[in-house]
Amino acid sequence: MYKKEFDSLKEIPKKILFYGNEFYLQKYEDKLSKKFENENIIKMSYDEYDMEKAKIHLNENSLFGGENVLIIKHNKIPPGIDKLFKNKNSYLFFFYYGNKLPKFTKTFVRFFEPDIRELMMFIDEKSNELNITLTKEAKIFLIKSIEPLFLEKELEKLSLYKKDINVGDVKELVFLYKEDTFEDIIVSILKGEDFEDKLKNLLIKVDFARFLSAITRYIKDLYKYHLYIKKTGNSSLKGFLGYQLPFHIEKQRVALAIKFKEKDYYELLKNMMDFELRMRLGKSISEALFWEAIVYLKTFNSF
Repeated sequence: MYKKEFDSLKEIPKKILFYGNEFYLQKYEDKLSKKFENENIIKMSYDEYDMEKAKIHLNENSLFGGENVLIIKHNKIPPGIDKLFKNKNSYLFFFYYGNKLPKFTKTFVRFFEPDIRELMMFIDEKSNELNITLTKEAKIFLIKSIEPLFLEKELEKLSLYKKDINVGDVKELVFLYKEDTFEDIIVSILKGEDFEDKLKNLLIKVDFARFLSAITRYIKDLYKYHLYIKKTGNSSLKGFLGYQLPFHIEKQRVALAIKFKEKDYYELLKNMMDFELRMRLGKSISEALFWEAIVYLKTFNSF
């Protein structure tokens, strides 16, 4: 089933596999954790997963008379996980962060990337919780400039500033993660230009994981432009974006979008998303993976 179908259920199934977009995976893990916070709940993430402990928890009688709930967060399909799903006594929620399509249960929820309307709703929801008000322009700026996974933290940061937030406030406080702040250096990378000094200065202030996400997002956007231009033959992006970019930025993006072939986009996005995933799952080696990704980009044949 999809998100909308799951949200409309009157009762939550006892065994569910969640997979797809990471923004929603995290959001629904938080949502279910809150819903079952008064039950006998255990969480196992990645290397913490233990098959025997999971079995015991799912089968034991709760000391306090509530429901047993197990939340597993993993990037692999652990051996025997299908057997756990056959247990009828307790709740099991499996959040899968891997790349392979899981097929061990018929009860699943697949999440797709949130659209602008959904992100607007999320910002409104979090703003109400934090007791702040953002102008429409501020919300749009956040959506276009921040990876959805990081939106909540940025809103929390804004809430420490003041209660009424306009786009100027957002630009002042979130300027390190603006699309146009990153664009100059990303363009240098994609053109095969020398970018070491720019990168060195940027990393003094910017978290490297966010910068890597920004590169991936920019390449995704270029691929969308590439498909739009190929389909319509139109060299202006206004029809696709719904607004007019400054002439020099549009010219630059169109030139880059048509520079690469579809096989280039496939290779770039496959490898960049793999680097991102590995960084998020292995915090102790994330910086080394970042530099591995930079070397990969620097030596990519089509640049």
